[in-house]
Amino acid sequence: MEKQCTATAYIFDNEKVLLIFHRKLSKWLPPGGHMYPHETPPMAAKREVKEETGLEVEIILQENIWIERWNAHSFERPYLCLLEEIPPFGDQPAHQHVDFIYITRPIGGEIKENPCETNGIRWFTLEEIEALNPDEEIFVETQQTLRHLFLRGF
Repeated sequence: MEKQCTATAYIFDNEKVLLIFHRKLSKWLPPGGHMYPHETPPMAAKREVKEETGLEVEIILQENIWIERWNAHSFERPYLCLLEEIPPFGDQPAHQHVDFIYITRPIGGEIKENPCETNGIRWFTLEEIEALNPDEEIFVETQQTLRHLFLRGF
């Protein structure tokens, strides 16, 4: 099955997380999308956040080994990686996303909805996330990830 690389960013600020209402999927999700060939995963995550929310973010660094050599360079390590099953849609066959998932915080910009991709954008507390209907309003794995992140103090 074809695999496509994607990057996602959970944006935390003041004990809340910013989610977008994905137009095609009709669910609350963190910003994210496909990587361009010239991008690293953290570059793609930051670009997707800017496109979908108007915000500039910094990645909250995870433990990493930093290598700077002529033939190899480290980049920000994702908090989580998922292999996601994507069903057929329109003329696109079923495929998989290799998703590099980052935790971020806002450092600039202003929230501005992108109506081409989203049908809503808002900050959620953990209680509000828990109140969403699983797999109807939010994917179960998104809810599970957010529960874990909130309990870890993000």
